Amino acid sequence: MSVIFTADIGNTAAKGTVFDGNRVLTARVVDNSDPDALFSLVSEYEAEGAVFCSVGGSDDGFGKRLMAEFDIPVIELTSTTPLPFDVEYATPATLGVDRVAAAAGAMIEYGGDALVVDAGTAVTSDIVNGNRYLGGNISPGLRLRFRSLNAFTAKLPLVRPEGELKMWGEDTESAIRCGVVGGLVSEIAGMFFEVRKIYKDIRLIMTGGDADFLKPLVEEKGIPCVVNHNLVGLGLVNIYNYNRK
Repeated sequence: MSVIFTADIGNTAAKGTVFDGNRVLTARVVDNSDPDALFSLVSEYEAEGAVFCSVGGSDDGFGKRLMAEFDIPVIELTSTTPLPFDVEYATPATLGVDRVAAAAGAMIEYGGDALVVDAGTAVTSDIVNGNRYLGGNISPGLRLRFRSLNAFTAKLPLVRPEGELKMWGEDTESAIRCGVVGGLVSEIAGMFFEVRKIYKDIRLIMTGGDADFLKPLVEEKGIPCVVNHNLVGLGLVNIYNYNRK
């Protein structure tokens, strides 16, 4: 097995993970404005290769700087990178590379049919059927929903997701919390149940910063849920190995 460094540069944060095969050796999260802060992981764990994807605001030089500093193979996941599965998406050039990596991670770790939900700045819900990526949905993440209500209205406060959740709110703060959190949970549950009409053995796999918060709320809807915070990294390793072969 090779020790591989992966980097997932998102809209808010950049996560670096070092894998020995599919086993996580370490992980670190930094602000997405300074993804180079993850470089120390490469030397510390003597990584033999690197693979990354970026949907954030970092410049285009991350891979070049990585190769300049370390004499190892570096692969950037883009819309033209060969993949070990079929992508049935009408516009693959616009498909988020983090979504592709998460789907690859779900395939290698769980196999079968899955609804893969990445709950971060945006919430992406993607459908995996065997060795096929079928597509999915994109909607605002929890904090983006809360900030939008505050920013685009005159009087609605900025509310945090943590707090008591009832069926309906009893004041403005709880009304916003119940509406935003309950709305997202119902969105995820609704998609799961619709997809299950087609793929009977579908499972829900979640990743992203809000996955742990959402998991028990989704399970209250009667949906078993697995949270894997290394899903994107696992997918990147899968894609790296496929291309190096």
